[in-house]
Amino acid sequence: MAGSGYDWGAWAAMQIGAVDWTSDAVAAAGTIDTGDATSLDGKAACEIGIDLYEDNTGAITGDVTIWVLGTADGTNYEEPGHDIALGFTVTPVTNDHVYFRFSVDPGAFGTFKIAIENNSGQELAATVKYRTATLPLAS
Repeated sequence: MAGSGYDWGAWAAMQIGAVDWTSDAVAAAGTIDTGDATSLDGKAACEIGIDLYEDNTGAITGDVTIWVLGTADGTNYEEPGHDIALGFTVTPVTNDHVYFRFSVDPGAFGTFKIAIENNSGQELAATVKYRTATLPLAS
């Protein structure tokens, strides 16, 4: 019998500066951290999971925007804040983890980057992970 459905791979940390994007400190006041490019060639689906943690340093006074940045030519990427970039707004919570997940469609993004813009008023520890899926071939 032929396989069916999505065949999901394991979760892995996205890369930022060629290292795992785990518990990376994102300073307050509009700081933008942008990860390395991720290719979706040959993939049927992609799921992104983000953990934003504030360590009880102070009050949250704003939001965080998560950006999905596509490439225009394989080298140049959309910029955070431009109307064309896909973005999500998340409100961190003092002394807590806020988890956020979403999908990136490989039919719309062959390669993409994730950017985090921190306007929360506090430094946050950000972890960004992803997993991809393929579809089994019919036999």
